[in-house]
Amino acid sequence: MAKILLGLDIGTQTIKAVQIAKDNRSRSLLAAGYVATPYRELTSNSTRDEQVVAESINKLVHDMKVTTAEVSASLPSYKVVTRVIEVPQMSDSEMESSIQWEAEQYIALPLSKVKLDYCVISQNNAIKRMKVLLVAAPISMVEKYIRIIKLAGLNPVSLETEIIAAVRSITESVPTLPNLLVFTIGATTSEIAIIRDYALIYAKSYPIGGSTLTRAIAEELGFELSQAEEYKKTYGLEEDKLEGKIVKILTPFFTNLFKEIEKTIVYYKEQYPKEEVGNIVVAGGGAKLPGLVSFITQYLNLNSQVCNPFVNLSVNPTVIPVLTPDAPIYATSVGLALKDI
Repeated sequence: MAKILLGLDIGTQTIKAVQIAKDNRSRSLLAAGYVATPYRELTSNSTRDEQVVAESINKLVHDMKVTTAEVSASLPSYKVVTRVIEVPQMSDSEMESSIQWEAEQYIALPLSKVKLDYCVISQNNAIKRMKVLLVAAPISMVEKYIRIIKLAGLNPVSLETEIIAAVRSITESVPTLPNLLVFTIGATTSEIAIIRDYALIYAKSYPIGGSTLTRAIAEELGFELSQAEEYKKTYGLEEDKLEGKIVKILTPFFTNLFKEIEKTIVYYKEQYPKEEVGNIVVAGGGAKLPGLVSFITQYLNLNSQVCNPFVNLSVNPTVIPVLTPDAPIYATSVGLALKDI
């Protein structure tokens, strides 16, 4: 019997949802859609505003004709500590008792105020060390998201960060690339992550997103934000469009992000000197920027491609033309729906 799960990605600009049915043989897309996020209400702590966000989610799942109430939802990565730490090799029971002490060294908030989770991602028997993925989310934020999901008439069965979910869908969509770099560009933040042997081993957030780029265009050209957004979406990083004005405005932001990507690659080579990361997958709304892939390839000299999380799912052929242009924005929601519960 197929297991059906709804992946719900509550972003600052859009709320994305994907329903997937999984069994031993196949994974089928049942529904996908998105709506604009009521941003002011999402960032508020008012009960009434939580209801407004819940109503948006409820309308989305109703319009999608979702058939399950079970939800795997995302938490904003920039509000969650995601770290890979190295510790002495130890048993599961020893790790259970020592993880609190280990976590205190990396988390600024008191541990009494965070929900802590972890998993071992690799072990080196030769030096008796292991790497552990540590995730810590503020309890107040976790409780808020659970309230919103329940207000929407849904049952939250799992919460995880956007980047962990996105990595799951990306590894499913490019199974021939066990090692790669992930670059997600959301509305308010961008993230750089490394996948090694199909597992997340590094992730970091940066406060540059699609909204940052839109504001820069608006300020430079004296546009309203809506007009600047259209120019960004239309001309992007294509140098031969609009006399290169838009690409000139956006280049400094991407140059800064590319420098961080280069530092990340240096870190990888220091950790694994005999290995290379030659491929980069771009996801998130910013991945749709015209000219981005060739811009990345030119600057970083890496094979780059835009994420299509639907590529290895069974999808009704009639909806593929509608889904494909927006495919990269669904990386997180597809990853959430693919989670084993």
